[in-house]
Amino acid sequence: MSWSASVLSSTTSDTEPTVVVTFDSAKYIFNVGENTNRAFLQSRRNWKKTRAMFLSSVGTQRGSGLPGLLMTFADSGLSSMDIVGPYGLLHFLAAMRKYTFRDNMSVNPREVPLTPSSSSTDPVYKDDNITVYALPILPYIETESSISSQDSFGSHTVIPTSSSARNSKRKRTPSPPSSAKRSSQITESELSLQEAMKKSDFLPAVLRGDLAQSWRRFVIQTMFPGTAIPKVIESSVKPQVISQKGAKKKGKIDDDASVAPTPPVAKISRISQPPGFNKPLPPLEFNYTDSTDISSKPVVAYAVVGPRVRGKFDVKKAEALGLKPGPLRSKVTRGETVTVMVDDGLGQGKMMERTIRPEDCMGQSESPGVMLILDTPTPSHIPLLTSAFTRSSLFTSFRSREVRSQEDHAVRAVFHICGNHVLEDEGYKDFMDGFGSDVQHIVASRKHGHDPVTFTSAAFNQLRLNQLDSEIFKIPKYRLEPDTDIRLVPGLPRNTSSMCSNVMISIRPPRPPLHEKDTEHYDLFHPATSSSAPFSLPELTMKRFAEAKSAIEDRIANNTVPKQPGDDITILPLGTGSAVPSKYRNVSGTLIHIPNYGNILLDAGEGTWGQLARHFGISDTPYNVSQALRDLKCIFISHIHGDHHIGLAKILAMRQSLSPPADSPLYVVANRTVFMYLYEYAALEDLGFLSHNGVVPIFNDAIHWKQNNPNATRWMFESEEEQRSMQLAVSDLCASLNLVSLTTVDVEHRARCHGIIIRHSDGWSIVYSGDTVPTHRLVRAGANATLLIHEATMADDQVEMARAKMHSTFGQAVNIGRSMNAQKILLTHFSARYPKLPPPAILSPPTSATSASIAKEPILALAFDHASIKIGDMWKMNTYMGAIEQCFIDTTEDGDEEENTDALGMTQVDIV
Repeated sequence: MSWSASVLSSTTSDTEPTVVVTFDSAKYIFNVGENTNRAFLQSRRNWKKTRAMFLSSVGTQRGSGLPGLLMTFADSGLSSMDIVGPYGLLHFLAAMRKYTFRDNMSVNPREVPLTPSSSSTDPVYKDDNITVYALPILPYIETESSISSQDSFGSHTVIPTSSSARNSKRKRTPSPPSSAKRSSQITESELSLQEAMKKSDFLPAVLRGDLAQSWRRFVIQTMFPGTAIPKVIESSVKPQVISQKGAKKKGKIDDDASVAPTPPVAKISRISQPPGFNKPLPPLEFNYTDSTDISSKPVVAYAVVGPRVRGKFDVKKAEALGLKPGPLRSKVTRGETVTVMVDDGLGQGKMMERTIRPEDCMGQSESPGVMLILDTPTPSHIPLLTSAFTRSSLFTSFRSREVRSQEDHAVRAVFHICGNHVLEDEGYKDFMDGFGSDVQHIVASRKHGHDPVTFTSAAFNQLRLNQLDSEIFKIPKYRLEPDTDIRLVPGLPRNTSSMCSNVMISIRPPRPPLHEKDTEHYDLFHPATSSSAPFSLPELTMKRFAEAKSAIEDRIANNTVPKQPGDDITILPLGTGSAVPSKYRNVSGTLIHIPNYGNILLDAGEGTWGQLARHFGISDTPYNVSQALRDLKCIFISHIHGDHHIGLAKILAMRQSLSPPADSPLYVVANRTVFMYLYEYAALEDLGFLSHNGVVPIFNDAIHWKQNNPNATRWMFESEEEQRSMQLAVSDLCASLNLVSLTTVDVEHRARCHGIIIRHSDGWSIVYSGDTVPTHRLVRAGANATLLIHEATMADDQVEMARAKMHSTFGQAVNIGRSMNAQKILLTHFSARYPKLPPPAILSPPTSATSASIAKEPILALAFDHASIKIGDMWKMNTYMGAIEQCFIDTTEDGDEEENTDALGMTQVDIV
């Protein structure tokens, strides 16, 4: 039985290390950092045989790609998934309940205890292919006593009173937004979970111990029940249309009515939610955020043991023992002992019984192959890692040179995930050297690894478009040489190599690491940039580029582009796709750069941090991603759907790791559901809610454009103190960016969703729609905008599908811009049905338009990932469209054809 381990992604600007173990019948994934889903798409790997996933730690580095990947797995037909990780995994999964769920999948989580028995050899996972053992690595050990704190909302923190914990300042976990102010705790000794849920005042936040864990498991089971739920079609309602002048037609409608027809809407009916499902989770009783230092976080080492392969059957020995071909011989080959009748050898024709064991006629069995995954984030973990190996007899045997140990198993490969300064540590080198001389060591280390572009399909398009306009289409930052070559690090074992994506090592039969050629040929970007020959374009593309450049130059020379307020504001689309990422488009995220003031981020889908890092670079450049993060003053999250906020926690965590830290607060504008998730997640990783110049929350409805909005009543403040605090925060935010106002408008989507209106003292304004069907509320709130950034998910021939999924078509989005008298319109959030370029017909004025009306038409542009556009240059994007279209026609790749994406809409269903 052959099996292997391959590197899907390593430590780069936009990915974290992910290793995939592959058998003919199954796959197993170790660590699921951000962009794991997209890395699968880029490499054309198939994930459909995945049985289990394993996290070495819970948090953004090792697990933030988990929600997106789970939904993708479910949509591709997987019905069950095992997930293993350290304590906190249940909390991690349960915190996703408002945006990650699939009725057709069951998820089976298992936590690795933080205090294992030294004699324990029980696997954490076992099937017909592999047996997986886990070894927790704690940076400090809990003592018998602990300190507890209780806040007025029921949040609870247990801080281990080790020496490191006693010397640090005690911190409180931020309180979830809830009116629950009960301070009592419910433990399993008092009553069962079922009895607790029957109480009218049931609050999960007061559960403790095993009862709290049972609740988390129950929540996960509700999220992934493994049952099919039928769709229910709503009855059709009369269409209601508003003309561009706002006149009402076909029925009475108010200012908040839709401006599009309303066909039947498909609603997803889900299993009813249990009591307390939408209330805050119980707090973790081991707090990961007692210190912002990563050295305070536990990790888990994994040993993957393959099957034992029996030796070959020796026909001659079998025949000599009297074992003839037939069923008995088959039993012996399967490892069974059999009894046969043979001649007694005395020449009298008498028969006797002979017991034949497998080893009597089978060659020596092959020791099971073993691979290890070791995550060592800091040097302070090294002594704990080495001592843990000595405490566990099983893990000790993996480094043993004794013949007996090597007969039990053969370690073939060790994957080392090393934080800063780990690989140079002499103790770690000695530890590596303790393995057998034929063991392959594959090391992921930021300092010792290169940083190639991960998503080469999108980068290759960018490289080509860079010849059209090098300012708008900047080439992503990358590095093909490491800061320090791993071969120059003294004292490392002979078989040590750097972890690179698309590297595969065969565990059985054992072979050295090699690059998988079938994935490398998809990479057109790096060969083009590393070639000594000039990069050339097809003849027709070059012709279209030349025509577009000439038109731009003529217009500039004729001075027909008047200067207007806001011309110097840069719009950087970081993700222009909807629902799920693709090779060419990441999910939602748009950065607005206001010179001399700072940055605003509109939504933050998974991978937004990686997009920022690729655009600005991680090296010591004048304006790198760290500086962009320091300049980030505001993040607006439109709604709870994962493609709009899964990347938020990663950005907040990376901001907390800045050294020196940011010198001004970061204001996050979102609804209460988003903040509840963030507060719950903050028990796993420091997101900056309690830090100086950290995160300042602002509720969407607190800055609603209609302060007396009746729909917002239940979402507003819980106290006058909260109201005053948030009003002060809004005032400070506007002052920091020199804004006149920052207001939101509720739009129409499957989840509670908002758009945002940004008005600057210089006289410009930007409106962002969020996800929505066309709505007149946005028209009124954003009237006379300098720029409208509007979702345009579907084509104009998919009006009914757009309405069913509560999205806009291209034409509907343009009409909203016309209705609000927007000067410029930037369309984004395109369906995966259009992998490169949406249909170009929308760029033309209406067929009924006169020359006078055409002159008043807003400037229209399509958004592309990494296209850095100044508002004053938006007209260029419109001029370039013909050339861009031709460029994309000339770069067709496998898999670019239109996809069947009916399942994609499922990723945008919220629990309501």
